[in-house]
Parts: sequence; structure tokens; C-alpha cells
Amino acid sequence: MSLMKLDPNFWIELEQNYFTMMERRQKLLQEYGSKVLYFTPETEFACRELMEMVIQFICNRYPQYFQLDVGKTKLRNKLLCTTTDLNITPPLKVIFDNVPEDFAITIRENATGFYHLRAGIVCSTLGWNLHTKINKSLQEIHAPVADFKEKMAKSVDR
Repeated sequence: MSLMKLDPNFWIELEQNYFTMMERRQKLLQEYGSKVLYFTPETEFACRELMEMVIQFICNRYPQYFQLDVGKTKLRNKLLCTTTDLNITPPLKVIFDNVPEDFAITIRENATGFYHLRAGIVCSTLGWNLHTKINKSLQEIHAPVADFKEKMAKSVDR
């Protein structure tokens, strides 16, 4: 088990299968709902922060495909020919509808100091159901992973 530092230039990549992936995501959402896209009012600020980071990145990295309007309230996706109102669309739904990546939002519990999964988008992981992992600590989520407790548990909750 090892971790690698992420090259920020390749945080979000658009690949040749973009249209297929985006179509698949919509079908998964229709079929599975909160098992693939989950958020609550309590996670609004964390979700909005992630959305703003993602939008800033995709608009800078792919300006030919994504643009914010002058008031920064609407995201235009030229690939899908869509415009999303950022004031009324939930932040994770904005990401879900425009970026074919999974995101898991963890929030630290003040009482224990441990991080818990509170919101996310998970469409691509075989056998991993967001709905069964929500509100669990990272250590609980990773308990079935071989050698996790011995090799990584301490560093995960920092």
C-alpha cells in the first residue's frame, strides 16, 4: 500500500469517453439515487467549496469546453450544450452533471478527531456503495482492506 502525490495539472482529466461516462452517470443516478450521489444540508459548505474548486479548475484547464458567465452564477458546458445555474443547483449535482469523476467528502468529528464520510459522488467503484458507507469513519470504511489498520490507519485521520 502506498500513496502518491497528485500532480495538480491532472486532477481532473477529460478523456475520449467523456460523453459515454456522462450518460452512464445519469443512468446510474436515475436507477440508484442516493447510492451514487449523496449530500445533506449540513454538508452544504463543504460541497460548495469542492464545487468552486472543480469549476475553477475545469474553466482554467479546459476554457474551450467550460465557461462561467460574467456574474459567475452560471456554468456553461459546451461539450454537453448545457448551462447550470449555480445559485439553485446543489453543488454536488453541478459536479455530477459536468465532471466524470468520483468525490468523497469527509468531515472531521470534533468529539473524536476522526474523519467521517458525509457526502459524495461514487459511480465507478465496483462493489462500493456510497449509501452503505455514509456517516462511517474512514477507519470503519477501510476495515476490510488488508493491512490497512497496521500500515495506514494512523495517517488517514490526520
